Amino acid sequence: MKYNYTKFANKEYDLIHSSGIKSGEIIPNFSFLTLDGQTKTLSDFNNKPIILETGSISCGMFAGQSKAMNQLAIENKEFNFLLLYVREAHPGKLINAHNSIEQKFELANRLNTEDKIENRKIIIDDIEGTVHKTLGALPNMVFLIDTNRQVIFKDEWNNSKTLQNAIQEFKITKKPLKQKWSMLPLPNISVEYKIFKRTGWDAGLDFIIALPKLIFSHLFSGLCNKYGNSGETDPTSSEQIDPHEIGVN
Repeated sequence: MKYNYTKFANKEYDLIHSSGIKSGEIIPNFSFLTLDGQTKTLSDFNNKPIILETGSISCGMFAGQSKAMNQLAIENKEFNFLLLYVREAHPGKLINAHNSIEQKFELANRLNTEDKIENRKIIIDDIEGTVHKTLGALPNMVFLIDTNRQVIFKDEWNNSKTLQNAIQEFKITKKPLKQKWSMLPLPNISVEYKIFKRTGWDAGLDFIIALPKLIFSHLFSGLCNKYGNSGETDPTSSEQIDPHEIGVN
């Protein structure tokens, strides 16, 4: 399956099964580009715990959380907030699927300017999405990673309130939180309008066509206990993972 798809469709995402790195695991010391063209690694930022989010200029879910994420970064300066620019969630006639790293770089800079990404550092994955696929390849995931590169918290669909709870729990326990199924955020009409006006109305049509099956697949994954015994619990609870149970030393 082509990573940089040209048209959004349900086949591009597996919402039934959990994939990618999980809470409690050690994240690879991957490399990426910064907006000023430097090549960095994750360890360049592990002087503090890291909040790592994925997003793109065509992702309405990401855009809907952006202001709240800017505020979280202001309130939690003891964390490094990183935004990994990934493939376009909803490519259209005006913003196409990436054909080169230069195009991806240009769109990441455009996102930074147009959407006022504040107190968060944008980093850019390679054209094949190496890091994104390792993480799980969903459009707007979020991770809390400690200074040893252990994933403390993972949410496949970023919700700033849930993330804030996870941050507070981490400050107390310093231990990984189990994963839990959570409902997809409902589309914000005004945000989605802005996104599809920018990317192309054809992208909006693709999204509307795919939406019913997307919701069904997500609900079905919850009924099927997507995360099994290693599924997430509410970050406000006291249930954590013992790293030794999953082979983390």
